[in-house]
Order: sequence, then C-alpha cells, then structure tokens
Amino acid sequence: MDYQIRNVEVADIEDLIKINELSVPAVNSISKAQFEWFHQNSIYFKLIQSINNEVQGFLLALNSLLEYESLNYKWFQERYSAFAYIDRIAILEEYKRSGLGKKLYLDLEKSIKSNYKMITCEYNLKPMNHESEKFHISIGYQRVGKLNTQEGTKEVSLMVKNL
Repeated sequence: MDYQIRNVEVADIEDLIKINELSVPAVNSISKAQFEWFHQNSIYFKLIQSINNEVQGFLLALNSLLEYESLNYKWFQERYSAFAYIDRIAILEEYKRSGLGKKLYLDLEKSIKSNYKMITCEYNLKPMNHESEKFHISIGYQRVGKLNTQEGTKEVSLMVKNL
C-alpha cells in the first residue's frame, strides 16, 4: 500500500474530526477548537494518506510542559520530567491492522528522538481495547500504572517507551 505521512494543516481538521469521532471510545470526542489548539501546541501532528489523498488516520503528540487538562497527561507530568505524550491516534476502520499505526509511531520516534528519550501514552482497560493493548506491547511499550477516571467508568493502562 502506498502512503504519505505529512504534517497536519488547518484545512485537514474537518477530516480528522470525522476520523476521531469514528474512533470513539478508543479516543474521546473533541471539538474543532480543541483540534486547533492541538495544531498550535503539538510537537508532532501528522496524518497518513493514500496516494490519491484519502486521509486514513493521524497521530498527535504533545510535550510535557503544557497546561493541559487531561488527567492521563497530568499523571505522567507528576511522575516524569521530560516526555512526548501521545494524546491520540486514530485510523479509519478499513485501514486498521494494515500497519499504518505502526508507521505513524515509528515516524514519531524518528521525528523526536533527538529531543525526547521517552514516549508516553495510554489505552483503555475499561472499556477494554485489546487491539491497542497488543499493538503497544508489540512495539516495546511497558505499563507503568493504571488510572481510573469518570467515576470509575473508565480505566486506562499508562504506558512508556524509552527511546
């Protein structure tokens, strides 16, 4: 499969909102304004598209120094001084299990390795996301904790990969 990874542009945000919404509950729903904030504050915000320009997915990462209200992000901030935090990855269903997520993760590592020695992320334990669990373990992420949120209705596995 031929593909291109490129930086997200503001004009891409509407497509990313659609992909994000199709990926709930693996990711949470967010507004256009939040996507615009991510666009301005991310250290990595890239999409993957086919050679005929169909956006197939995206990955978004932040640095560890932001004022960001995510409980998961704050958990890492309280424990680690410098890291790249994967806030979300979303791939259209028809392209899952085709290696696109791994390509984005490897591109992230290559893009940030001179400035960051650790990448953090999480995946859902409740509701369980077995696909994400297998994926993260297969590419070298290790669990460093768990966090219950939303009055116990959601639980995540907090993951770290040292570069």
